[in-house]
Order: sequence, then C-alpha cells, then structure tokens
Amino acid sequence: MEVILPSAAVRFAIVHYHIFKNGGSTISALLEREFKSQFVSLHGPCACSILRNDQVSEFFEENRQVAALTSHHLRYPKLQVPGVVVFDWCFLRHPLNRIASLYTYYRGIVTNDPLGAVARNNSGRGFVRELIEYHPNIASNTQVNLLGQGGCFTRPPGSADLEAARAVLTEMAVPGVVECFDEGLIAAEYFLQPAFPSLNLHYVRMNQSRRRSTLGPTNDAANDAEYWDHLWGADFSYQLTKLNQLDLSLHEAAMAEIRRRLRLVPNLAKRTAAFQQRCRALERAA
Repeated sequence: MEVILPSAAVRFAIVHYHIFKNGGSTISALLEREFKSQFVSLHGPCACSILRNDQVSEFFEENRQVAALTSHHLRYPKLQVPGVVVFDWCFLRHPLNRIASLYTYYRGIVTNDPLGAVARNNSGRGFVRELIEYHPNIASNTQVNLLGQGGCFTRPPGSADLEAARAVLTEMAVPGVVECFDEGLIAAEYFLQPAFPSLNLHYVRMNQSRRRSTLGPTNDAANDAEYWDHLWGADFSYQLTKLNQLDLSLHEAAMAEIRRRLRLVPNLAKRTAAFQQRCRALERAA
C-alpha cells in the first residue's frame, strides 16, 4: 500500500539577527539586492522593542513570499516557523572595535538618543567614561548578553551565558565576524548552495568606520592593546578589556568557527579571488 499525505513544500528562509554596529547595514543591503521583493526589514514600534518569536513566526506564515528577513529587534533562541527551514545569520565584532564604532556613529548623526549628545560633546575618552560609569549594558559583554541571555540586561553575564552564546554560535547557519567579513561570507556562500543555489554574497560596505583586520597574524593582541591605550588612555582601555572578557572569548570562538568552515571549502583560493573580484566590480558600479 502506498499512501500520499497532503503537505506543503519545504520553504527556506534567511533570518538576519542585526546587532547594532556589527556590519548589519551591509548584510541588509546584499540581502535586499539578492531577494528583492522577497526581502523584509522587520522591526518593532520603538528602539527598545523586542519582537517575540511567535509574532515573527506568524508574520512568516501570513507572508509566504518572504524569503529573507532582517531585524534589530529579534532575539535568540533561534526562530522556529512551522514548515520553514530557518537559516539564521548573526555577525559579531571585537567588543572594543564595536565601542569605538559607536562613538564614531553617534558623532556623525543627529539623534534624540542621550548617547548622541555625550558623543558630540566629548572626546572618545569622555564617551567611554560615560559608558563605563552609567551604561554597563553597553560597556560590558553586550554580544554574550544578546546571544546567551536574549538581550535583557538583568545582571552581568557569566560563564553559563558565555557557554549558551557559544552554543548559539556553533549551531548558527551563517556566523560572521566583522573583522573577517569576507571569510565569513565566502564560507556562507558555499554552504548555503543546497538551499539557495543562485545566492551571491559579494557586497559594498555600507559603513566605513570599522578597523581593518583579518584572520591572520595582523590581528595582534599586543598591537590592539597599544591602539586602545592611545585612543582612550591605558586606564579606560584596561577597564573595558576587563569588562568584556566574555565578549572577547565569544569573538575568538567565532573566528575559530569561521576558520573551521573555511577549511572545508574546496578550491578556497580560487573562490576567494572570484569573490573579491565581484566585490570590487560591485564597488566600481556603485
């Protein structure tokens, strides 16, 4: 006896968890380019909104044309949607690089956010002093809090939260690190082929404030320490490094996971050259 039960075809969807100042604008732009009308930027009514997974799942069910989504307001654990295979994306960043980028960002925009006034009226050192004194949710292990605690800062994250964040990272469809942006996308482009065979992830940077770094030896901890000491003073550099030990560990784990995936990519040198050539061509055309 053969029985056929009615069932819907498997649906694939990319969900980008956009952490502020982690290259998310660049990711959003490339997803919009690739998915066009199937791409949606989904947010809550205010800056502090957090979207519940059941809200977003319902949105997917009601908008079946959507194949890619980005949101500042969606939090882990990973979204589960009946009948949809979700490919989650999240890019991390060296925590001190991220804080430096926050200062640059707030200096360059007009905003009602109190941190905007702090940035405009202070040096980088004054901005960092404000974060350390009054904003521990921003100054300390923000990314571990987002991945391991769902983004609600009710206490300082601990070792259990780091392990939870590492588990999220390891199971992520597309983990990324701002300091090795190309490498993360090259690996993603290869491993997403079964579900998205025509997906191209070359890009034009939407934000030029990030410091250049790589997976190689130029990403040197001693040199970084000298850089932060020069930028903020040795005292604040030391305090921020101490406050972000968990985020630093998560950043290292993310770099290691990208290295692991890259080692599995065939013809890596050829793929890397082709990827970078596409990026340069897109930048010239922009």
